[in-house]
Amino acid sequence: MLPMMFTERRTKMRWPKIGLFLLALLFLPAIPLTVEALEVRFCVPDCATDLTPQIRGPGTPSTVSNVTTTTVTIASFIYKGFTISGRAVSQQSGTLQKITFNPTAITANTTSLCNTLATNPCRLEIIATSAAADFPALKPTGGYPAGLFMAGFFTGTEPAHTSPPNPNGDTVSMTGDSSGLSSDSATAINSDVINATPGAGTGDTLVSLPSSCTGSPACKFIATSALKSFNTQISETVQQRCQGTATTCRTRLRARVSINIKRAGNRLNLPAGAVTVDSEAAGTNTVDLLIAETLPPFENLNVNALRVFGNIKTFELDGGFTLDTGSGIDPANEEVYLKVGQFGMTIPPGKFKRFLEGKLFAFIGNVDGLNVAATFKRGTNPLKWTFAVGVVGVNLTGLLPPAAQVPVDLAVGSDTGSDLVMACFSKGCFPLRH
Repeated sequence: MLPMMFTERRTKMRWPKIGLFLLALLFLPAIPLTVEALEVRFCVPDCATDLTPQIRGPGTPSTVSNVTTTTVTIASFIYKGFTISGRAVSQQSGTLQKITFNPTAITANTTSLCNTLATNPCRLEIIATSAAADFPALKPTGGYPAGLFMAGFFTGTEPAHTSPPNPNGDTVSMTGDSSGLSSDSATAINSDVINATPGAGTGDTLVSLPSSCTGSPACKFIATSALKSFNTQISETVQQRCQGTATTCRTRLRARVSINIKRAGNRLNLPAGAVTVDSEAAGTNTVDLLIAETLPPFENLNVNALRVFGNIKTFELDGGFTLDTGSGIDPANEEVYLKVGQFGMTIPPGKFKRFLEGKLFAFIGNVDGLNVAATFKRGTNPLKWTFAVGVVGVNLTGLLPPAAQVPVDLAVGSDTGSDLVMACFSKGCFPLRH
């Protein structure tokens, strides 16, 4: 049995274009299957109390080259104060199974009741559940690597802040679980949840991410004035059970996201997913597998310099990156995400202007109350790009290490990368080369 792993994600950022990923390989409580294929439920405030949830699916499974795929397209709709859109996909290749949300966007409407910041959050729960048709290949009993991963960000305004970690009230948490199915595929057998307590039992608490939660039901990612993004993972080995003396059975997989938005007009963007692998691939990092398949990383990202001025309330950086062969970016129509230390910022689509037939993209304006200037420039080789970003008005106190390498993450759409750079904290720093 593999040891349980519990880590924050770093290294090659593999950050979703804005969004969230959940990876789950665990076992569900004994609950009858009610759909023939993938189903997605949207519940306000949660699925335990909402008697009239919105349901999307079931999808229609199809098998091509031994890969079974079910897609549920979630066209934009409004439900109890939220505008929701996205796509959920379940997929099985042999005994590898996964569920992904990619992408999904949740907006609290201005007409909703989530305008009392301290006391009245708009609450939404999303649950995606597979059925027998989604994962038709039988899987042996025994231990399997499992993982949860979520990455995403909130956008929108927040009340006045003096310094972090004062929250803006928006939160998200996530869990996943999996089970073997009965011989008639109508009942899920046993339950195991990915968290810091391996095995099924009283320690199988449903809330497992962010990874700092270690399974605590009350733990959530809380957006602050300076940090609205999250990128976290957890992995362990779980056990598949089958009915009676059966040595193989189908698997049921479920992924759950809980969201609180306290300010009307704010939005959460998330890709998300769930994955299991068989015992022959026991050495596989399920989180890396899901992310690599869903979010293409830059071939490399090199930050040349990071300069911090004005009592660490202004910074600028520049660098370059190379896209993987076949990849492309369009800053004018895709979200641009930047994280420097613990400060995160997202520039929404439509902000960058396109010049020189797509060789130059530029933005000068305001993002979440900050003055921002940013450029992306394509070289002669269409896969090679340079970039420069300047931000004025952010309070980096406590978010930027003064004498250590600073992690920098950059994403344009779903293409992502990360690097480490030494920051310069004096007015004598060399200026950026634009």
